[in-house]
Amino acid sequence: MTREVYSDKEFIEFSRSQIYVRVFQDAEPEGDRLARRYRVEGFPTIIILDSSGREVKRLLGAMRSRDLIDVLSTIFEDAGDRITL
Repeated sequence: MTREVYSDKEFIEFSRSQIYVRVFQDAEPEGDRLARRYRVEGFPTIIILDSSGREVKRLLGAMRSRDLIDVLSTIFEDAGDRITL
């Protein structure tokens, strides 16, 4: 996903209205702690959190850029006030 999604111009433009934190479990000290806290069992895992740090939705597996934008847009719309864009 690093090469195909996160570097995609359409995804970059879409992502400007959200906050994303990319964490590598095996390469960053905080990564292992966060993986345990949010019970990450496979990679890639995308976890959408509300402003309180509570999980709103979890996405498992790789996706194409356009598909991820569509899924995230739906999640943000459904979450309403719980997630501020």
